[in-house]
Amino acid sequence: MESSQTLRLEGGRALGYAEWGDASGFPLFHFHGSSSSRLERPVQPDVLSAVRLVTIDRPGHGLSDFQPDRSLLDWPEDIAALADHLGIEGFAVSGWSFGGPYALA
Repeated sequence: MESSQTLRLEGGRALGYAEWGDASGFPLFHFHGSSSSRLERPVQPDVLSAVRLVTIDRPGHGLSDFQPDRSLLDWPEDIAALADHLGIEGFAVSGWSFGGPYALA
């Protein structure tokens, strides 16, 4: 499974994301590194048989709209909206390079 989509957030901003792996697998949200996008997939293909990997474009990257005056602590609200949209109640996070602070937020 791989699909790229956008979610319209409250206020009308687009949040781009892609899903990889098994739709019934354990949800893992991955936050990409600097100058990358939702197309970054840091796991081996055989691992995707056990997880539902959701990769998300940060604001101003890929399919996600830029948001002026944004802070890092605005990110969890976007992720909560995406999780609700996808019907995901609990998930793990990972972050690579510049995505690390987003995973911590």
